[in-house]
Amino acid sequence: MTAAEPSLRENSPAPRPAPVRDPVCGMAVDPGTAHRAEHAGTGYFFCSARCREKFVAEPARYLAGPGGHTPNVAAPKAGEALWTCPMHPQIVRQEPGTCPICGMALEPMTPSAGEAANPELHDMTRRFWAGVAWSLPLLAIVMAEHLAKPAFFSARLTVWVQLILGTPAVLWGGWPFFERGWASVINRRLNMFTLIALGTGVAYLYSLFAALVPGIFPASFRGPEGEVLLYFEAAAVIVTLVLLGQVLELRARSQTSSAIRALLDLAPKHARRLGADGSDEDVPLEEVLPGDRLRVRPGEKIPVDGVVL
Repeated sequence: MTAAEPSLRENSPAPRPAPVRDPVCGMAVDPGTAHRAEHAGTGYFFCSARCREKFVAEPARYLAGPGGHTPNVAAPKAGEALWTCPMHPQIVRQEPGTCPICGMALEPMTPSAGEAANPELHDMTRRFWAGVAWSLPLLAIVMAEHLAKPAFFSARLTVWVQLILGTPAVLWGGWPFFERGWASVINRRLNMFTLIALGTGVAYLYSLFAALVPGIFPASFRGPEGEVLLYFEAAAVIVTLVLLGQVLELRARSQTSSAIRALLDLAPKHARRLGADGSDEDVPLEEVLPGDRLRVRPGEKIPVDGVVL
């Protein structure tokens, strides 16, 4: 068979346009985005409507370089990986991270063969099991207070135990959610992490003040016995459950990526190229050029598109 010209391959997908730079925030953006504007005859593309509004209001502030313009050149270098959001494909970056719109972890646009590490899944799993270790005894203490007052636990000691267990469960376990929640406020793109960070953060801060300075709370905030109610266990359990959801989601996405990598592993890595004298040699697939003659023996996989001779 003869290796075909790339332009003649009928089933090859159309190449995706190279990402361009948002002149406001510097993010790599898909040229197909609806957020675009023209200035002095040059088109510019933006990651969001907010960046477009800033540019339209003050274009000179964001333009630099020869002629006063920042060209929308392709962002990645040759062979450099690109990452995008599964829910918002207009978000394209050159490194892993989170989507500024929904807070989801970015996925590589081009899956690679071979097993790939998933540091976010490892981190979320570690935080989840640590959250379980802190939340379960915290929940047991609070439930025991409602069922029967343990004689060996004074009221003040119970408060300090809840503070000690609840602080790492909420602050360390939920730190990624607080980061994403804050980013959603900065980007004016409120999402579920905004609610999670707001709900657990307020519950923790209220409980922190109630534990350290209970005297500042009026009588209407106190229970039947004059104690200020705490919500450490509620914040800790919510964070742990959200971590569980993140672990399940990341595992499902990792399994999908593993299936794609398994398909890529089925592709042959070498081809048998014929020389001018009729001899053949095994060469890496990257060295096969259009017009090369290849030999495919019975039972072997066809390495490239081509014409059977």
